[in-house]
Amino acid sequence: MTVSAQDLRAIFLFAEFEGSELDLVQEIVTARGYSAGTMIFLQSEPSPGLWFVRHGRVRLYRIAPSGREFTLCIARSGSLPCMGACPLFDGDRCPANAQALDDATVYFIDRQRALEIARDHSGMAHLFARVLANYSRYLMRLSSGLALRCSTPRLIDLLLTYADERGRTTGRVIEFDLDVSRYLLASMLGTTPQMIAQDLLDLKRAGIVDAQGKHILILDRQRLKQML
Repeated sequence: MTVSAQDLRAIFLFAEFEGSELDLVQEIVTARGYSAGTMIFLQSEPSPGLWFVRHGRVRLYRIAPSGREFTLCIARSGSLPCMGACPLFDGDRCPANAQALDDATVYFIDRQRALEIARDHSGMAHLFARVLANYSRYLMRLSSGLALRCSTPRLIDLLLTYADERGRTTGRVIEFDLDVSRYLLASMLGTTPQMIAQDLLDLKRAGIVDAQGKHILILDRQRLKQML
């Protein structure tokens, strides 16, 4: 499947590429389709290159020796779209699993070809830097939350992020729909679905949040933010 310059620019990491640089990327990028539930790569497998999510969502997660799963992030076109950055530089194996949550279109660039272009073209080198910066900021926020906070502030931080990114405001109320299950939400926050349910119930009793399945109403954003 041919990947156009417009398709590449739709992924913000490529938005500032010069036309000639996009031409080079188009020569080495391929589009791959994955149905919902399909594994894209596996933890501890050799990593062949970089993946960029164009459509759909991809879950990156690790499995502990005990069998417990921890979701590192949900990769989307507009947020953390690149996967496979760590092995790109150190040549090591994939540190996580990647699974399509929806029917997904993912662009793939071979590791060796990407490194060859980066040696001669600053655009690709800057792309690598942006990818690493993007993930460094996210992982710093994630690790700080896990180390310094119990599950409730982590849930509140996630709700506020959803509200900022996709919330619809009516008067003082902000509403949005979660795009993940309670199980996956718990995996993202390092807790259990039961704790998520209890935290949401406590917030509802306080008159701050009302959760109706995946539909969330933030009734008092200021009070919610003060709880962080």
